[in-house]
Amino acid sequence: MGILTSDKSRKQGHILRALREHCNKLCVLAFVCGIFSFALLIHEKYCDSTYFSENALLPGLVNREFKEASFASDLYGALKNESVNYNNKIPYSWITSQFRRIGLEVYRQKFILKYPFGKQYKYKGENVYAILRAPRSASTEAIVLSTPYRGFDSIHGTTLPGIAMMIAIAKYFLSKNYWAKDIIFLISDHELVGMQAWLDAYHDIEKNAYSSIDYEKLEGRSGPIQGAINLEIHSDQNSRVELKIEGLNGQLPNLDLFNVAVELATRESITPTFHGQSHPFAADHWEIWKEHALTIGSMMISQAIGLPTGAHGLFQKFAIQSLTLEAIEKRQTDSSHVSVSFLHIGRLIEGIFRSLNNLLEKFNRSYWFYLLPSTRRYISIGYYMISFGLLVIPSLFKALNLYLNLNRDDETRDAKESFSLWNVLPSAFFCHFFGASLASLPFLIEKWASYQVNYGYETQNILYYSLLSFSLILMLNPFLKGQSAEQLKAYKCIALLNLALLFSCLSLLNISLAMFLTLIYIPIACSISTQSRFFLLNLIYKLFVILLHPLVIGYICLLAMSIWYDPQEAAVTHAHRAFEAHKKTILFYVEDWYIYGNWTYLFGTAFLFPLWLQLWYLL
Repeated sequence: MGILTSDKSRKQGHILRALREHCNKLCVLAFVCGIFSFALLIHEKYCDSTYFSENALLPGLVNREFKEASFASDLYGALKNESVNYNNKIPYSWITSQFRRIGLEVYRQKFILKYPFGKQYKYKGENVYAILRAPRSASTEAIVLSTPYRGFDSIHGTTLPGIAMMIAIAKYFLSKNYWAKDIIFLISDHELVGMQAWLDAYHDIEKNAYSSIDYEKLEGRSGPIQGAINLEIHSDQNSRVELKIEGLNGQLPNLDLFNVAVELATRESITPTFHGQSHPFAADHWEIWKEHALTIGSMMISQAIGLPTGAHGLFQKFAIQSLTLEAIEKRQTDSSHVSVSFLHIGRLIEGIFRSLNNLLEKFNRSYWFYLLPSTRRYISIGYYMISFGLLVIPSLFKALNLYLNLNRDDETRDAKESFSLWNVLPSAFFCHFFGASLASLPFLIEKWASYQVNYGYETQNILYYSLLSFSLILMLNPFLKGQSAEQLKAYKCIALLNLALLFSCLSLLNISLAMFLTLIYIPIACSISTQSRFFLLNLIYKLFVILLHPLVIGYICLLAMSIWYDPQEAAVTHAHRAFEAHKKTILFYVEDWYIYGNWTYLFGTAFLFPLWLQLWYLL
């Protein structure tokens, strides 16, 4: 560091002097260039067209021969009548008999979800799956076709048509002898819980004292799963097929799998959509840019939230490329005259599985890190990371400028008065220690579950008010009272470096969340002054930093959603609705952490909150 910041070299001296004199201008220029460069990437001229990197996927695009649409319709009618007697429970006997009738191995798996908080209720469920053994191999690899079971009373729409389609597809697949991989047909109970139980059992995940799901071992199994398609078909007459790719913690499947689904859907006269948008064909470049911006904005919001958009999202934890095909039911108000029937969807699924069947190795040629402005355009990591780098580099400019000023001031001070960056590390360590304490809070609540029941406290209230109280106590600033200006500069230097480090690492895991946090954190963090003597200016700084608190960010997002979806309500109603939703959302994230491994709560408490605390202690 001393060599880099030395002024002995004339060339280095000019560069560092320019940085000290024009640091604020460089920061503003870099940040603005980052925003404009990302906006430019959305334009059709500057984002690449999708293509196939893996030629082995192409055979599925040749001929589709599925003709079991009438059989699927008959099954759907029979399943509707059968499901009436089961009160939203899976008709196990009917489904297993249908799979056995066409000649498949059928198995069932029981599981129990042990809710970790409150009264610690237990929820029982049972998955059903069938295996079609490949005639051309020895069960060394497998492909999965899955669907969750939902009755007609489900708020997410029934999946009975998808189950009927799955059985019809299984019958058709069994009549072909070109399969080189086993095909597993899975119907999961209790949505994602059943899927998680089945995947854990399939991969022999060891259970421990903190495991929330207790499951049986699988009686039948195959080899490593190479790919998975999840079905959500709500009707026998649909208008389009929605492709869902966002997985747990913002993971994405290999882009080739998405491209195969889009190409096959187009060839079957199905309109493939992504976040409700199809590929725009307008002549006006501005209209195309707006549609691209809407699509990529929806994708980035969905990815930043960190929740899977379908059951496919749990497969990606195990390095299994997967996506969800959701058939959108055709409404009477739809202007499109195109109707997507069982025949179209069956041939789409057939083509995807034939493509996956031809793979000789795992997906390894296309992108896992990308953003999609439409179904036919993509922005690769090599492009969007340039924009992200321009957004995050102002924090490095500011940190380097502060370090240079500290070194220059050291030359005019005595050795006893000199100050080093090492002196502020204990304070930074305590901030991270407090963050780790917040992250462990759910474990304490779990241990005190019996006290919650005895005194009637709700888990969401205990968790929420504990987080809020802990934050308010730490805002009293016990560590940096009476610090000198040089010490605050050093502390700000460390805080800016931590921000750059955290967001840069996060961008490799969830670029959307990293981009969102960078846009709101970096400008405020860089503009905070440690030497301001104006009360009003300090008050404004504190207000902006409070808005950066992870809890406040979550509340503002929920408040904005409430206003967006129901603008007619009064402001007090929106505020109260967002407050109640905020408590539930935090608990949901903790539950997802326990059950599925969602790290959003862990990131917010153990990593983001300590950095916010460091910024607060500068004021």
